Amino acid sequence: MALNYKEAKLVKDTIPSLRQHGEHISTVFYKTMLRDHPELHNLFNMNHLTSGQQPKALTQLILAFASNIINISELVPMLERVAQKHASLNIQPEHYEIVGKYLLRAFSAVLGPAMTPDTLLAWNRAYWIMARMLEGREAHIYREFENWKGWRKFMIYSKKNETLEGNIVSFTLRPVDGKPLPSFMPGQYVTLRLTVPGMKYTQLRQYSLSNAPNYDHYRITVKRDQGSNWDYAGSQDDAMTVSSAATSASDSSLGSLHPGRPGVVSNSLIDEFHEGDTIELTHPAGSFHLNTNMNNSMPLVLISAGVCVAPLMSILNTVVEKRIYRPVSWIQASRHDAPFQADVNSIAKRHPNMRTKFFKSRLSDSDVLSYTSSFDSDFLSLTADDLYLSNGSTEFYVCGPEDFMTQVSSHLAKKGVKPERVQFEIFSVGSFEMRME
Repeated sequence: MALNYKEAKLVKDTIPSLRQHGEHISTVFYKTMLRDHPELHNLFNMNHLTSGQQPKALTQLILAFASNIINISELVPMLERVAQKHASLNIQPEHYEIVGKYLLRAFSAVLGPAMTPDTLLAWNRAYWIMARMLEGREAHIYREFENWKGWRKFMIYSKKNETLEGNIVSFTLRPVDGKPLPSFMPGQYVTLRLTVPGMKYTQLRQYSLSNAPNYDHYRITVKRDQGSNWDYAGSQDDAMTVSSAATSASDSSLGSLHPGRPGVVSNSLIDEFHEGDTIELTHPAGSFHLNTNMNNSMPLVLISAGVCVAPLMSILNTVVEKRIYRPVSWIQASRHDAPFQADVNSIAKRHPNMRTKFFKSRLSDSDVLSYTSSFDSDFLSLTADDLYLSNGSTEFYVCGPEDFMTQVSSHLAKKGVKPERVQFEIFSVGSFEMRME
């Protein structure tokens, strides 16, 4: 199913107006949909809805898709990220029916007379082209999950502080059913579901796995939120949209009895969940990962900031455990003491083909890197050897706050690194689609 020329023109002609009223569309769309389908609260991050990040992300997605309706190949990486997110949340075809109905209703309200019957038909077709693409990809991902369907209970086997401040904690999780766990690609995440005291609806968050695959346990790493715009940094999004970070305090009308309470899930995990308690997870998913099935001896450069080190720790441990003989450069920025620094240094001592660079960077309360001359000088002082720039096949994996990754992207581009050699894990909601120019 594809749009003809007339339909594509009708859709594209309305995009400027829809972009102009994007915030209004987002607010009306989610408000009416959740009023009529309150059960969907259990799929969405209430903090994202309250802040407007979640509604805005979905609107941006459909408008980006419509803008590229003739050249959809440009959107394949973004759609893959969305499909992986949806699969991790167990999104089903019926959810697309609901979303399409209320999204197009919101478009009609904004466009008014400009939403003619022909235009509405064209938009309906455009939406379902995108929806069918996502449904098809998600069905394939579900088949790859094999016997693990939906939610699976895990017990917290151990908790470990990864920093002296105790603000970053790793959780080792074992399946309650005792059955072997499937492997995963290092860098992927799981969706966690739990009930938080005082919250009307169950809460979902996505956390990167922070260790190599193991048949009897997984490990996630969680950061305490002191009242910032980040509910995790190591945690990701949880709804039918593009991506990831949670914001502070959900509104009481959306199911929270604690308006103004930051980091409701991450803080609850750290403070209220202990060894022996149970949570639920979905199958690992995600498009950011190291492909361990390829026989590759090219250098790896792993660059992270803060607790966004979690997926890169999974990559590093997998490289070590599988004895993948690749030169590795580990570059890590942190506000205070770096999580996993002792582990990384221990690995580096045993592997002469690994180099490490740790440096301090002041992170603001929103966990967006505040660039100081110290950061600039430290990062810009990295040598060509630190980045393996002499090798045209070096692979780069970057994970951190948005501004951090923008800075890294710019630096790598200036050094002549080609975009296809760099993978970014995007811990933000929809608005940030990382690209190297």
